[in-house]
Amino acid sequence: MAWSSKRRTTVMQKYDLVVIGAGPAGLAGALQAHELGLSVVILDDGKRPGGQIYRNLDKLTDKMRPVLGKSYQDGERLLRAVKHMGLDIRTEAVVWHISAGKTVYFVQKDEVAAVEADAIMLASGALERPFPVPGWTLPGVMTAGAAQIAMKSGAAIPAGRIVLAGCGPLLYLVAGQLAQAGADVRAVLDTTPRGNYWRAIRHAALGFTSLKQLFDGIGMIRAISACGIRRIRQVDDLRIRGENRAEAVEYSTPRESGIVEADCILLHQGVVPNIQLHRHLGCEIKWDYSQLCFHPTIDGNWQTSVPGVFAVGDNAGIMGAKAAEYSARLAALHIAKSKQRVVDPKTKTSIQRKFRQLTEIRKFLDTLYRPPVQFRMPPQENTVICRCEEITAGEITDLAAAGCVGPNQAKFFTRCGMGPCQGRNCGLTVTELFAHATGKSPSEVGYYTIRSPIRPLRLAALARVETNGVAADVEFS
Repeated sequence: MAWSSKRRTTVMQKYDLVVIGAGPAGLAGALQAHELGLSVVILDDGKRPGGQIYRNLDKLTDKMRPVLGKSYQDGERLLRAVKHMGLDIRTEAVVWHISAGKTVYFVQKDEVAAVEADAIMLASGALERPFPVPGWTLPGVMTAGAAQIAMKSGAAIPAGRIVLAGCGPLLYLVAGQLAQAGADVRAVLDTTPRGNYWRAIRHAALGFTSLKQLFDGIGMIRAISACGIRRIRQVDDLRIRGENRAEAVEYSTPRESGIVEADCILLHQGVVPNIQLHRHLGCEIKWDYSQLCFHPTIDGNWQTSVPGVFAVGDNAGIMGAKAAEYSARLAALHIAKSKQRVVDPKTKTSIQRKFRQLTEIRKFLDTLYRPPVQFRMPPQENTVICRCEEITAGEITDLAAAGCVGPNQAKFFTRCGMGPCQGRNCGLTVTELFAHATGKSPSEVGYYTIRSPIRPLRLAALARVETNGVAADVEFS
């Protein structure tokens, strides 16, 4: 497959629908809209469509096919459909500003371009939840998701002894994939509290689809046991040891304490919606106590509080890749209907049924893999929270005690959230620390205000905005 990373034209083009993100949700939503006769363009910052879940799938080698498994290969159907339909996909397109009038500005190869939209579909997926523990900033420590991206992108696996720590299905999936790829996986330190299992049972009245998902998860745990990987459960304290780089993980459980030597430590405690674009557009967000994160307020058609802006897939609330596709298709049906396209009610009913089947297990998973408070808000005051500016948990709690009201005011005193990641890595932790210290809810405390440029932008590219025939209505502050 060939995907275009070239900027097509300096003339502003207008589309019925601009989709931001070429993962399962973005591709499925674009396909549905295209099938109903809408003009659609997809913008994605990757080199190829597929998002994180189906990253580099069209370049999958025979060697990595059995390693990455069936769930990864499920995306081939979607990519074939995209190629067959000839969708307009702009790869390596980094969105840096969206105007109130729905003009979307992006950069490709340091060239600035823009497209106008009647409707915008946000399909930017999820981010791994921050996992701030002592030593997590040492070289040799990364997220489990990052390790999986390396496998998908270039069949690369970490060298040396590997330890994975945290909770959630991805933790076990990556452990098994690494072991099958020949990596030296020494242990999985599972931080799921024992009480979570009992609470999750209350949501265990599952249908056929959910039971299949459950057995898939059990299969992942059995797979690492078959590989001889040590599994340590109910870990309630973690510290990464090392001078100039990670050398070991110190842990404790209700029954034991120990140290596992490691050259590479992979952390993971679930994923959360990527809400940067929602905040930039002024979409209303709310705190979800079941998933312990913010997500946008949406109506029954997946439309946010901003008319014409839709949030689908995991950035609307964590739901999984398959369910993400159906959420986007439902949004596309509504957009098409608003454009006077003929939409078969039976199609909508069928998609809604499949979506419900796939998300039936969600409450069970959210309860089972609810991350413990000590791994979301570290009790150690010297633990770094903001990696970009090296701000510690103690500095945040001191600000709260001094009367600082929330994350945005904290920026003035610490620059927390003002680094290259723009709060992606620290935002949730900072909000929860303020909420805990002030006795307010996370919704009352709020989240960072996201300003343009949404992503780092070269000054040379910005200087070429006017010369490229693209007039930007951007005010930097």
